[in-house]
Amino acid sequence: MILLKSLFSLFILPTFDVEFEKMKKIIFIGLLFIMFSCQKEAKEYPQPIEIPTPIDNTFSTIYNTSNSGLLSNMINDIDASTTIIRIATDLGYTTFDGTNWNTLTTTNSNLPSDKINCVLQQDSITWIGTDNGLVRYNGMNMIVYKNSNSLLPINKIRSLAVDNLGKLWVGTFSGGGVCVFDGTNWSVFTPGNSSLPSNSVADIEKDNNGEIWVATSAGFAKFDGANFIVYNSVNSPLPNNFVYNLTFDSNHTLWIGSNGGVTKFDGVNWETFSSLNSGLPIDLVRTVAVLPSSNLVVGTEGQGIAEFNSINSNWTIFSTSNSNISSNYIKKIVVDVNQKQWIATNNGIDMK
Repeated sequence: MILLKSLFSLFILPTFDVEFEKMKKIIFIGLLFIMFSCQKEAKEYPQPIEIPTPIDNTFSTIYNTSNSGLLSNMINDIDASTTIIRIATDLGYTTFDGTNWNTLTTTNSNLPSDKINCVLQQDSITWIGTDNGLVRYNGMNMIVYKNSNSLLPINKIRSLAVDNLGKLWVGTFSGGGVCVFDGTNWSVFTPGNSSLPSNSVADIEKDNNGEIWVATSAGFAKFDGANFIVYNSVNSPLPNNFVYNLTFDSNHTLWIGSNGGVTKFDGVNWETFSSLNSGLPIDLVRTVAVLPSSNLVVGTEGQGIAEFNSINSNWTIFSTSNSNISSNYIKKIVVDVNQKQWIATNNGIDMK
């Protein structure tokens, strides 16, 4: 019996100790692997940075389908050049005089489409760009221009501007380029017959000298009366060729909103503000407005509004997480005759 116990201690217990030591090593290695994996994932998936709350984070007035005459919360464009606010929505053309709302649709007017992409007031004439043609509206009657009754190459109208000669410049969605209409005659510019860099035109703006600038999906261009002078990421410091908005300040400086942030161009020098080198929260910029204070207001795709202080170069962010803004998706920002901001979003209109 004593001999059997001795044999058990000699063979069985050492074997058990060896297996136990192996098990401890396996557990230790496993714990190290788990710790390393957690550290690696923490590096690959950083926690979001908390955006501080601005001192003045309240938008004074918010208009949407529940508290106004808007038929749609999808606001595509706003013209605030007069005391009557003209609004392009996904469900018609709406006007607001400060008290009364009025909306024209395909059911109560001759609008060719309820989807309104842009609107522009030229003296007593309102130009309305729709998904199915261009409309000239004098307050009573509408004249509709399509590719079937004019030289418009396609019916999807995206942007409008008027030059110093009173000619209407029309930017179309991909395929149509730029059209110029003097009330009788049409001229069409495409990459096929001119130096226009792209058929997809997002914005058209007139500078302080009356010259026309065009934002496209392949850079932007200035029209010199005969040709387009093109600026893109190859021949200039422009960070991204997808340009959505062009805005001029009182010093004739051009501010460019693109998929690469906001770029400042004074005719010679370039400077870009992006999410990497400034307080801009995201590089997807859709609209830029210059305030009377010379501060810059930038509307982004998904991160709300960023306001740039021209004196101290600080950025202030307004988003749904730190303010009462209706949406983080900003389509257009304009300043009215009373120097109030009108902000078009995909969830109504905000004022500041």
